[in-house]
Amino acid sequence: MSLADDVLFRLLKRGESASLRASGRAIRERFQAPASGYWRLSLDQRDHCHERLRAAEKAGGIELKWAGQGGDDRPIELVQLHDTERLAAFLGVNSMAAAVASAAEVLAPWRKRILRVDELLDRWSHLKNVRGLSTVAATEFADALRVMDSLEERQGEDQIVRTLSAQLFGDSKRIEQLERHLDVLTGESITSPARHWSEVFGRLGLVKEPQPFLVAGTGALELVGGEVCPIVRPFVGVSNKAVLGYKGSPCWVLTIENLTTFHAASQLLDGRGALILYTAGMPSPTWTSAYSRILASLPESVLTYHWGDIDVGGFRIAAYIKQKCIGSRRFRPWLMDASRLVSVARGAPEAESTRALMAKHAASAGWASLSESMMPVCIEQEQIKVAVPGLE
Repeated sequence: MSLADDVLFRLLKRGESASLRASGRAIRERFQAPASGYWRLSLDQRDHCHERLRAAEKAGGIELKWAGQGGDDRPIELVQLHDTERLAAFLGVNSMAAAVASAAEVLAPWRKRILRVDELLDRWSHLKNVRGLSTVAATEFADALRVMDSLEERQGEDQIVRTLSAQLFGDSKRIEQLERHLDVLTGESITSPARHWSEVFGRLGLVKEPQPFLVAGTGALELVGGEVCPIVRPFVGVSNKAVLGYKGSPCWVLTIENLTTFHAASQLLDGRGALILYTAGMPSPTWTSAYSRILASLPESVLTYHWGDIDVGGFRIAAYIKQKCIGSRRFRPWLMDASRLVSVARGAPEAESTRALMAKHAASAGWASLSESMMPVCIEQEQIKVAVPGLE
């Protein structure tokens, strides 16, 4: 970029920042200092610089102050911003005000229904990108909102990501390109840390491929059509949508986040009267519906547990299961207290912001004691020796 354009873009950025502060101070770039790049220009380069700045002045974007001496070769002493809109037009870019207005027009169909859209526009109007995304990404956010609309219309059914993407956009990979946008639109707040793509998609009901509802333990699943599916060893898998209820008398129910751990835990039941369910990470809406129907078939006295990774995502999954399925039932963490797993806790302590988020989600899961004593430690489920309640 030439010195002239570098100066003009700096003036534009400073002018837009000043307008947010309602500052009346003049926005200037001075060239008098000997260290200024202006004085390192050759004569030809300086002539081109003058030509470019004169054109910007003629367009009404800036004002130039020239030295009092030097004749036709006199130097420029300072460049002062005159009008941000005219300067932006001269540079061939949208001013921030114009860019936000354009983005608002693109996102207008969703502004009344989805509050996050106005939060997004507000951040942009204050010259702040969201997760690295500027007003240029407005059309991508619009596509992400179309995905959310489609999922809302198809409530009760998980959607295969690439199939839905091809149906909506004629591009089977488009939705995967919108993961960051969907995360921003559906996160707890617009400034929330990024979530893993599987958590974002899972909560929306977007799956890479159909996921069976995996259950280990005792009793039988009641399925659509009046069918009864005995839970044989080591486990059974059915469609989430097929589950209507449960027949049996388990002493507890344990949900497990990761597949490897679920497989290992299912081997430990040995005919014990209990249930273990695999959540497939962040459970989808159809999974939570199936689990809710199973719990509705059980007495309130049956204990429920959850075992997930000891990290922000793991506790967020627990809080989601509590919100969607557990209700007033007793709900306990299983092997999610890092203070009792010191032997497998390795690595440097996590940042306080991470520990605070873990504690927040643990509290939302109803685990006040664990929340208050939360350690700044993350432990993957696979690092922990597999055990189940009553058999540890």
